Amino acid sequence: MAKTLIAFFSRADENYFGGAMRYVKTGNTEIVVSGMKDMITADSFKIEMKDPYSPVYMTCIEEAKKDLKENARPELTSYPDSIDAYDTVILAYPNYWGTMPMAVFTFLER
Repeated sequence: MAKTLIAFFSRADENYFGGAMRYVKTGNTEIVVSGMKDMITADSFKIEMKDPYSPVYMTCIEEAKKDLKENARPELTSYPDSIDAYDTVILAYPNYWGTMPMAVFTFLER
């Protein structure tokens, strides 16, 4: 049987959506991944930064933009032991200025 892994980066706390700043306990990408897991059989792995971005939206934007400009590779809290057992790996993440969050690059380059 084919095995699938969904590796995802998601950000909770203060977010901008629906035309306003709102506090969210669970990030939008994590909510989407949860819905995906209701439709397909898959394992999931949350990509988390050792030093996460600020919970304050505008500060987070500044930090993430700085990482992008510097082509940073933020340290992650953990990695899967191996992805060799998976036939399919799905990446899920928010769009940061037309690209992936830099933490996703860190994950992929491991």
